Parts: sequence; C-alpha cells; structure tokens
Amino acid sequence: MNNQHFERLDSIRFYAVFAVIFAHIFQIWTWPETQVFLLPLGNVGVQVFFVLSGFLITRILLSEPKGTPIQTSFKNFYLRRSLRIFPIYYLYLLIVFSFNLENIGETSFYPWLYLTNIYIFTQDTWLLANSHLWTLSIEEQFYIVCPFLVLLLQHRAKLLATIFVGIILVAMSTRVYLYLNNYSISPQIEVFTLANLDGLSFGGLLALAYLNYGKLMQRYGLPMIIVGLLGYYLSFLLKYNGHLEWLFWSFGKFSIAIFAGGLIIYALFSQNNRHIFHNATTIYLGKISYGLYLYHNIIVAHYDKILGFFGITLSDNIIIKIIVSIALTIFIAYLSFSIIEKPLLRLKSKFKSG
Repeated sequence: MNNQHFERLDSIRFYAVFAVIFAHIFQIWTWPETQVFLLPLGNVGVQVFFVLSGFLITRILLSEPKGTPIQTSFKNFYLRRSLRIFPIYYLYLLIVFSFNLENIGETSFYPWLYLTNIYIFTQDTWLLANSHLWTLSIEEQFYIVCPFLVLLLQHRAKLLATIFVGIILVAMSTRVYLYLNNYSISPQIEVFTLANLDGLSFGGLLALAYLNYGKLMQRYGLPMIIVGLLGYYLSFLLKYNGHLEWLFWSFGKFSIAIFAGGLIIYALFSQNNRHIFHNATTIYLGKISYGLYLYHNIIVAHYDKILGFFGITLSDNIIIKIIVSIALTIFIAYLSFSIIEKPLLRLKSKFKSG
C-alpha cells in the first residue's frame, strides 16, 4: 500500500475534525434545536479519530523492521510521538493560561499531564475552552500502554487480537456499569478512560487484519459502514423510544467504531472514492487537523473577545460567525503547521528503525 493510499486517511481526519468543530460551535453557542443532530455528529467524529489513531499506531509498531531491539522501537516511537504531539499542545496551554482564557486554578495540573478527562470526570462538569482536550488525554494514555502491548506480542497476533477484543468488551461493560450506577451521561460516561478504549482497540484489531490479510479486507469496507450506521441508528431510536439507554451506551457507541473501521478500509481500497478521499483540499486540511482540533474550541468559546482584541466588529449573524470562526481556525492551524509542526515533523525521520 503506497503513500497515496494512506493520504486518503488524511481526508478522513478532515471529515472527522469538521464534524467535531460544527458540533462544538452549536454546543458552545447553544442552539438547542440543532443539538439533537449535531452533538451525535461530534461523537462520531471523535470515535473516528480514536479508531484511526489505534489503526495507525498499531500498524506503525507492527511494521518495525525485523530484528529491531524492542527498546529501540520504544525509544523511536515515543520520540516521534513527542515531536508530533507535545510542541503545539503545550504552546496552546501557555497561550490559554497566559491570557486567562481558562482558569488555571480550576484545572490545576490536569491538562499539563494529559489528564483533562480525569478532571472532567471527577468534577462532573465541562470546561469552557479546554473541554475538548479530554480526547487528547485519552489518546495519550493509550499511547503509554499500547506500544508495550503491541511490541511484546508482535509475533503472537492471535493473542494480541484476543486482548484487543477483551479491551473492547471491558469498555462496553464500563459504559453500562457507569450508566446503571447513575454516573452522568455527559460528561462522566463520555470522558472516562476505560469507557473509550473500544474505538482505539478496534483500530488496533483493524491494523492486525490489514497487515495479515491485506486486500482481502476490501470486501468488508462498505458492509461495515452500513452495519455501523444501522447499529448506531437503531440503538439511538431505542435510547429515546424504548427506554434502553444502556444499549446505546454499550453497543451503540461501538457501532460508530465499526462505521469508522469500514470508512478506513473503504478509503484505502476503493477505486470509486477519488473525489471524496483523494482530494488535495481535504488531504491538506486533514494534515493540519491536529491544529484544527486543538485551536478551534478556544476560538469559538472566546470569539467576541478575540475579535475585540484586534478591534474588529462584525455582524452577530450566525452564518457570518460560523464562517469567520472556521476561517480563523484554519488560518491559525495553517500557521501552526507551517511554522512549528512541519519543521519538527522532518526530524521524525531520524528516529526510524532500520
């Protein structure tokens, strides 16, 4: 599989990040009539990110050249991850707290240690500008454990697959347990680490299947998309009409992971998706999606304050606000990628085995 095919996954990142951005825009600016539709869209975007992360990380770890010492693989993996994730994350935190855009006294050390989801869970409340960091916290917590699991079992694919399946079942069971024990649906069930590991682990399973079966996987892409969408839709209906909310939080949320996995397979193998996935614009926006995700919430949450800082006054029309906030997010993410991220990404090649 060449780089051109993997560029299509950048397009998936684009679609996922914009699903989240639109959901947050309407959530922060509180238009209740739109939230029934748009908040699930945000959940789908987040789960797509989780599955994609699990897939890519596991594939990278399992693609290490034969004979590479495990300690070298660990070192290279964490150095590459650090170069990709840490610089603009900590720059973002410095900006947020320097300009008092989030009360540092309220959140203390949590975001600095990638524990924002733990803070939100224990306090049972969302933050204003930093709530979206919960997903990055869960991914980083996954990155601590995943390399050890994958590299230690890299020659025992069946055992590794079994463990991934076990983690998926634990995540689904955790959501049911939290629901039945009266933990809040939003945010506690949404942000708890164990309740979110099924998407990441399903991505790991997908990587195992991809590396072992290759093109044989292509027949499953579209069926998985359909099954995932139907599963989510049916569980969503039962949630509101059948008083079976526990079913939604167990199987319904995992249905999104199935959908995301199908999307990845379809993007990699289908020859009929060039305009959807092999598109220069969506690929580029997917490449800068980390910045788009990181910066968008602060721009939306402090839209008026940011415009006021530059002495800009614009119409309060909703369409204009959406266009300006998205344009500003793209511009800042572009600057971030060009000035900070891209030069650092070139250093990643120094930490490859073989």
